[in-house]
Formats: sequence, C-alpha cells, structure tokens
Amino acid sequence: MIFGTVENIVLDDKDSEKLYKIYVATTTGLTGNTIEAYPLDMTSKKIPVIGEQVMVVLGSNADASSQKRSSTRNYYISTVGIQSNINHNALPKLNSKSSVGLGNIDGAFAGVSAQSSVDSPHDFGNGFVELKNLSQLQPYLGDVIFEGRFGQSIRFGYTPRNTKRTNSLVSGTTIEPTWTSRKPEAPITIIRNGAGVSRGYNKFVIEDINKDESSIWLSSQQKIGLKASNKFNISVTPVNQYTKPQLVLNSDRLILNSKTDGVLLSGAKGVYISTPNWKSDMDEMFTQIEQIKNQLTTIATALTAVAGGLSTTGRTATAVPAVTTQISKLSAGIAQITTKLQLMKN
Repeated sequence: MIFGTVENIVLDDKDSEKLYKIYVATTTGLTGNTIEAYPLDMTSKKIPVIGEQVMVVLGSNADASSQKRSSTRNYYISTVGIQSNINHNALPKLNSKSSVGLGNIDGAFAGVSAQSSVDSPHDFGNGFVELKNLSQLQPYLGDVIFEGRFGQSIRFGYTPRNTKRTNSLVSGTTIEPTWTSRKPEAPITIIRNGAGVSRGYNKFVIEDINKDESSIWLSSQQKIGLKASNKFNISVTPVNQYTKPQLVLNSDRLILNSKTDGVLLSGAKGVYISTPNWKSDMDEMFTQIEQIKNQLTTIATALTAVAGGLSTTGRTATAVPAVTTQISKLSAGIAQITTKLQLMKN
C-alpha cells in the first residue's frame, strides 16, 4: 500500500476503460512519479478532489487469469482524512511532487484550516465548491455514520444517555442527542440533507429536525421534537409525545407523486389532516358530508310535497312544472352523491 496526492480525475465516459481513473503523485524520499489508479469497489465510490491524498493498492486487472497472474493495476481505497474535515481534505501545497513533505502534514495536524491557501485559491477541480464553515455530526459510541461533503448524512444510531460525562476511557461528547427514549438501545435512523446549524470548521453539530433543510427520521421508541406547522385535533398524539415507531418526514415542501398508478393512504385509526384553517380526520370529514347529503334529501322531499300541493291551485299551477324540474335535478344530484358516499364508506 502506498499513499499519493490526486492530481487529475477522469469524469467522462469517452473511454470505457478509463472510467473513474485518477492520476496520483507518489513520493519516495525526494523523488516521485505519477501513477494511474481506479476505485477498488465499484458499488461504493467516493470521488476525491484535487489535492486530497488516497491509499493505493496493487491488484489484478481485466486481463488477469490463472495463466497470466502478472497483469495488475493500481486501485485506490479511500481519501485520507489529513485535516479531519468533512468537506475536503486537500492540502494545496501537496499538488506538486516536489513540494510533498512532512511540513504541510504537520501543519494540518496542528489545526491549520482546510481552506485554500492564503496566497492563492486552491484548484479542487471543475465544479467543486469549498465550504469553509461546515460542521460535522457529533458521534456517539457505536454509531454508524455516513456523511457527504455538503451537509448530507445518514446515522444508524440509538439514544445514549449521559454522553457528556468523561471517564478514563472515553471523553465526554460536546452535544447530546436532540431525541429521547426510555430504551437507549432502541434503534433510530436519521437521513439528513442540508445542515441547519453550523458551529464552524471541524466542530460537531447534531441533527435538528426543525432546522435541517430536509430530513427523514425512522424511530422505534424515541420522542422526536418536531414542531408541527399546524396543530392536530386533540385525539391525535403529537409527534413529540409519541413513543412508538414512527416515520417522520420534514421539509419546506412535500410531494407524493405516482407516475402510473394512485397514491394510497391507509390508517388503522384514521387519516388526519391539518391546515391553517381546518383540522380533521377523513372519517369525520366524510361523515359531515354524509349529513349534508341527508339534509338535502330532506329538503328535496319537502319541496316535492309543496310542489304537489301547488299543482292543485289555479294561479300557481303554471309554475309547478319548472319547480318540479329543479326538484328532479336536485334529487338526481343527491342520488349520485349518495351512491359515491356509499362506495367510500366501510
């Protein structure tokens, strides 16, 4: 295994034999050379930026066989977290082979920011944007965390207690979870896109369902402190008080779209809706519609009786056919509503 600095990356598909290839500057003493390397695992790829260091190993290439074992090529495994930074770990002065040295690495470990050189901006490669104030997630013992370079993350966690306590083996954490649970071992999965809080370079933050831009929380026995945009009726347990498994999605806008079939919503106890002006469950809403239909039926019946009485008088007899026609239309409309409501009702 050797280490080297990324100098160039192939990001087009013009040559199918060069997909994801990178050019790595390696050093031995004061001399070095540039080698080609490919991702070791094609199912999980982390694309480096210019200036980051990678680990490179030697393995078989596509021409290798039991008779031709000498056919090899280089593969890169992962970027090296020289600066412990989540956005990038490029050291600008490591771009050229002649300048690779321990002095730059020592500076990184001493706390030098991962930002571009003070003298001149570092070229990370076309399209990459450097974030100079992005914080990363607070870890807890046993967590499995995947973080992107721009504030995306997936945490497979739980609900540790008393995390700020320090002992001889583990230092206390900076931040405690924003969720709670009576069972610390109960699993929780949090998917976050867009951090809502920053504490600065190489500082920890925690997921906040109310501040992060978009997130999905899959809980088991946790309380999640969501502040709902609108209140539900009193029969609904608020999200931040519910302690059974729930899936919570939160963003500025939610869209459920079906390309070829329908959108299905089914609730064992009900389907609840809350808007700025209304809050109800679907059972209650359709019950009210049914009651309106019943009232209209009563009115139509009464008007039919009135029209029958008027038809026996001389002066109003000419108006009866028009009234009767309108009553017939009303009755037909009510019949259609009745049929549709009966189909909806369990």
